[in-house]
Amino acid sequence: MHTASRLSLSLSAALALQACLDPNANTESASTTTGPGTPTDTTTGVPSDSTTDDPTGGPPVTTGAEAMCGDGLVDADEECDLGPANADDGDCTTACRNAVCGDGLVNPAAEQCDEGPDNADDGACTTACLPGVCGDGLVKSDEACDDGVNDGSYGGCAEDCSAAAPACGDGQLDAEFEDCDDGPDCLPTCKFARSCLDWQTADPAAVSGIFTIRREGIMDPLDVWCALEAEVDGGGYTFLKVDVSGMNPNAPSASSAETTCADFGMRLFVPRSPAHTVAAHQFAVADNLPPVGGGMTGSGADYLQILGIYPVTPGESCVDQPLNAEACPEWQAGDEQTWWVSDAAVGSGEPDIIGACSGCSMLYQWNQDGTVKSYKALPQPGGYSFRFLCDVGDKLP
Repeated sequence: MHTASRLSLSLSAALALQACLDPNANTESASTTTGPGTPTDTTTGVPSDSTTDDPTGGPPVTTGAEAMCGDGLVDADEECDLGPANADDGDCTTACRNAVCGDGLVNPAAEQCDEGPDNADDGACTTACLPGVCGDGLVKSDEACDDGVNDGSYGGCAEDCSAAAPACGDGQLDAEFEDCDDGPDCLPTCKFARSCLDWQTADPAAVSGIFTIRREGIMDPLDVWCALEAEVDGGGYTFLKVDVSGMNPNAPSASSAETTCADFGMRLFVPRSPAHTVAAHQFAVADNLPPVGGGMTGSGADYLQILGIYPVTPGESCVDQPLNAEACPEWQAGDEQTWWVSDAAVGSGEPDIIGACSGCSMLYQWNQDGTVKSYKALPQPGGYSFRFLCDVGDKLP
């Protein structure tokens, strides 16, 4: 009995000592539970809020009811949520997705139709969610054409989209707009090719060879050689061989050759640049294009014996100078455009030592590599040759 009393007294003393050392020993807890799962602030006696602030500073995190489409709150797996206003014909669908063309749902505010993956510009509902109609510029399966104008004008479409209007390539010649509709001398634009430059412009990938052209005022089409290589000043030079040896007892002069070239709607050949000069020589010495004019000789450097280059002022010349428009302004091309024969003087006293005479022209001889060997001014009627080249003159370096 005495031992138990002493133990009880010792415990009481220990508790009293602890109370003295802990200043909060007699203070109640800040909150208690007033009901199942509901914490209460014991200071005020009011149940505490179940939503707490995110320590990272983000928006409040709902720990109550489970999130769902239609609750008016945009959750992580939703694009939109207008609550009761969600509708499959509205801006936010019942699946909480933004209404877009192609979702298969028609939103009248922005769409007139929507067939989902079946939307097609040649179908009943286009990829813009508009019904396909004649005049929208889209050709549907039941339309022959639709250019968006559909007034029946040339190159267009009939008003009801049932047929194409007259156009280039339809096999019918529309003389008001077309020179031709097919044929070897007809460009993709249904215009006649007037030169090799026209062919080169129509098809930049075309390669050198024989092409058909029509010259203004000349009824018959004409086969010519087109130099279309890019390295020949970008391509587009026109060449024609003329051999009149079977028609004339005397070799024509440059002025006579000009008249013959004019019969084909062309001019006596004028070399325009170093590349053009070399290309002309290569054409002349090769069997490529049969000559016109009655003769039969298909190749030879004598096709370059005369050129369309003439003195400007009789008595004035460029002795011992390179033969080109810049170094020799005393001579000029028949069309007064640029010309080029050499970049160095050839021989001595050439092209003449007494000055270019009235009616003169030169006689040219050539090396095998296409460079000029000699050139000599001859008195009227000037240089002469049974064979010569004609060109168009629309292509310059």
